[in-house]
Amino acid sequence: AGIPCHPTGTQTSQLISDPPWTPVFLLEKVKLTCRGSGMPGPTEWYLDEQLWQRTRSDYIYVSKKHPVNNSYQCRSPEARLSPPVTLSFSNDWLVLQVPVRALVEGDELLLRCRG
Repeated sequence: AGIPCHPTGTQTSQLISDPPWTPVFLLEKVKLTCRGSGMPGPTEWYLDEQLWQRTRSDYIYVSKKHPVNNSYQCRSPEARLSPPVTLSFSNDWLVLQVPVRALVEGDELLLRCRG
């Protein structure tokens, strides 16, 4: 089951990552929160454009044991699918992190070095 062609709601879901940086280290937990309509019902989570799981809560935690890049999306009840957020998990001892959120020309780009 991939991404549906016909959106169900008029409001677009927003996927929020905490921490808001990528890449993150292996085994580090990242909280993904889906903001949308506020209507009751399950939240749908997509991993690399495929339906991954449905949850009662509007958040999940993700962590990886191996280096990988994945694209995440969510849909809150009665809302459209969120834009994708790509998370990278790294086994390097030092990483240069960038914001997960999309940037447009003219935005200030804050970088962070973690080791």
